[in-house]
Amino acid sequence: MSESIGRFEMLLSRGEAHLLGTSEVGLSLTTPASRPEVSVNSSFQIDANNLLEDGNGLECHSPPLCLTESKVTFLSLGAFSPSNIGHSKLPCTQLSFGLQPARTFCENSCTSVAINGEPPMSKFMNLARKFNCFYFNGDLQRCRPFLVCGKQVGVMQAKVVEAACRYPDVFQMDSSGMISMHPSLKTYEERSARINHVLTQWKEERLFVTLKGWRNECYEVRTGFADPPLLKMDRSAACLFGVRQYGVEINGYTRHPQLGMSLWLQRRALTKPTWPGKWDNMVAGGLSVGHSVLDTALKEAEEEASIPAYLLANLRSAGSVSFYFESERGLFPNTEFVYDLELPADFVPHNSDGEVDIFELVPVSQVMERIFTPEYKTTSCPTTLDFLIRHGFINSDNEPRLPELVELLHIPLHYLYSQSSSQSPISPN
Repeated sequence: MSESIGRFEMLLSRGEAHLLGTSEVGLSLTTPASRPEVSVNSSFQIDANNLLEDGNGLECHSPPLCLTESKVTFLSLGAFSPSNIGHSKLPCTQLSFGLQPARTFCENSCTSVAINGEPPMSKFMNLARKFNCFYFNGDLQRCRPFLVCGKQVGVMQAKVVEAACRYPDVFQMDSSGMISMHPSLKTYEERSARINHVLTQWKEERLFVTLKGWRNECYEVRTGFADPPLLKMDRSAACLFGVRQYGVEINGYTRHPQLGMSLWLQRRALTKPTWPGKWDNMVAGGLSVGHSVLDTALKEAEEEASIPAYLLANLRSAGSVSFYFESERGLFPNTEFVYDLELPADFVPHNSDGEVDIFELVPVSQVMERIFTPEYKTTSCPTTLDFLIRHGFINSDNEPRLPELVELLHIPLHYLYSQSSSQSPISPN
């Protein structure tokens, strides 16, 4: 076991590793640009009750602040390959969708001046960077690919890798630094049972804050959306492994005689384990085991907003949005299947499952302001922006970077994870 941890400690920082003594527990990670050493062990083994709270005594769920451009990110690579990690000669051509990379990117930052003669980024573009904060700023030098059955299904941050190395019968690391579920776990049922055992122990140890929101509702892990599931895990734990998550969101709108085009928004109940009290789209829900996309949409519409079947007959599929968010809970490479539902002006939704505080009918002009406030759920903004674009409220006249904005609503998540155990990345120096 100590040999495995020792190898892990060297691999994480690749060419500039500090191999800690086997009596030491933590990790020492440095970047090629002589970043000061950081002890991962001291930063992640925090009692979940000691995390920052907001004014209501609830856990904050916001992107990391003040992330710098001096790291290897999905934006700089175009795709994640372990052979690139930790090598100072890596060519980092910025694939920046026409954007100039900021020296720092904070949650509350806003580029308000022109750069190199180009127009400044709009509030919409800054918002798109916010909900794609891991794509733009996620530090891949502190991550390892996560594979199941030889194919990459996720990304594990260093703090999760360190915890996983305590279970050599469940996880193993190869010489290139990729983490795999143990090959002896050959079936869906075996893999699901073993990872549930690990996650239950982590929850009891209060090791990761996200597990405080244990759902008793599982997500399935796949290499691609149409591929057979490889295992399932509790919904709250998916972000620890950076596995792609899928959900459904419904834009409920009406053409009100006084308010004009308006959207129904819900304010999430304060008892919700994530984003409590935040404004959200009318109906939203994760794609859990045993439910199709349409089944989930219909089920959530009935439970969250009590929409009768005769109105749901007007439900229209509007494609999907995808983004790559990061918070203190973990990594969220999310795809949301989007539906539009036009509702009569006299219809008022009401909640039946206790997950919604109130509903409010909001004119589009006010929605376009509310999405920029801290009271709006960040990861629901892509669906809202998508609606506003498709219905012409955001267009090339009021958003000069409209093509770039549309691209940032469709991050190619299914092409970012491309590693397999048959590949042979460059060995660490």
